[in-house]
Amino acid sequence: MRFEGIEEVWMKLVDADVEVVPTEDGTVHVDAEPENAFTVKRDGTILKVLTSTRWKLRNLPVKEKERARLALRVPGDVRVSGGMKRASLKARRIRFDSLAIGEATAQLEECGVNSLGVATARVEGSLYVTEDTQVAVSMGSLELKVLELEGSLDLSTVMGSIVLKLPEDCDAVIETVQQGGEVVVNPERLLGSGEHRVRISSVRGAVIVDLWGEGDEV
Repeated sequence: MRFEGIEEVWMKLVDADVEVVPTEDGTVHVDAEPENAFTVKRDGTILKVLTSTRWKLRNLPVKEKERARLALRVPGDVRVSGGMKRASLKARRIRFDSLAIGEATAQLEECGVNSLGVATARVEGSLYVTEDTQVAVSMGSLELKVLELEGSLDLSTVMGSIVLKLPEDCDAVIETVQQGGEVVVNPERLLGSGEHRVRISSVRGAVIVDLWGEGDEV
């Protein structure tokens, strides 16, 4: 399925393996298997992709949930938002407005995200922080490499773990708030000019902050 004139893609998915990658032809491509596992709706310039009621009912009584497959190709200027449960996500060079991951795994490669929520999930990858970004981990784990820091970054964890790697040449000031959790900051709290704020809070989780440089593998 191909859709032209789309400005935003919105997803709400369960029991699915999802891949989102960029395309250069200006259209959104949707490939689904089986097709009846998803409902695709267009509302003006917004494209909504949802797990179908039929697929949910089919999986409801089954202990080992069957996974559907969804592949999206999205132009670079299209914003993507979504919520996923019992799913796997692989995304490359995609800009997310918001992303919520529960009981799932996610790999984000060279992406951007304004708001990321992680609940009982494992998320890893690399991000460009070009706008103010919020990341919240209630349970689960997050391993995040920041490729460029050009906005503020706010990370919080309740019971999860976070490993954060910042570029060694970034301009940031690191602030921490501990409410019973553990926050380990290996570099100096002031990096470069300190233009951008990195705020880290932990209730009962664990956070480790480190740096990476040009000699490290991106």
